[in-house]
Amino acid sequence: MALLKKPADEFIVPSLAESSPEFADLIAKRHELEQSYSNLNAERSNLLDEIKAAKAAGGERLSAGVARLLGEKSGGTVTELSNRLHGVVAEMGVIEDTREVLRRRTDEARDKASKIICSATLPEYRRRLKSLCDAARALEAAREEHDALLDDLEREDVRLGYLGSVGPVRAHFLGDRREGRVFHFLKDVREAGFNV
Repeated sequence: MALLKKPADEFIVPSLAESSPEFADLIAKRHELEQSYSNLNAERSNLLDEIKAAKAAGGERLSAGVARLLGEKSGGTVTELSNRLHGVVAEMGVIEDTREVLRRRTDEARDKASKIICSATLPEYRRRLKSLCDAARALEAAREEHDALLDDLEREDVRLGYLGSVGPVRAHFLGDRREGRVFHFLKDVREAGFNV
């Protein structure tokens, strides 16, 4: 299947990371911390398993230093494993605290980057909003023409059931004819400060 190509003149919204090196750095730091936390969590699980195995063996394990001097492998005594476990859990706690600081800083950086992007995007947004408003006005005008014809038929006491297989179709989704959904949409656009 061929990939669809974007037209050369298509507007592309820049990412937050592209717009703000500060935001990009914070996201990279967050990923780095997540990886560290994942590694520590795996190590914590392994240490818990090793402590359980050491206790099941009656605690007859060589200390890491003694095993090293004897040229043997040893994960360490229950005490050494427990000490390492406490260190891992403490480091995980530090990462959790750091995550909260990063979350706040990322929110602040997201606001700054969002302002940059919105400022750069505003002309394109205005163009598309104008297009939407023009289409809404055209739809409202077409609905009025359609309803005017039905009004004329009703004034002549014509039975509308003969229009199509089930009678006329009305644009109820647009709401009231005078102040329906298009009216309120265009009002919202004006109140938002857009003169389109």
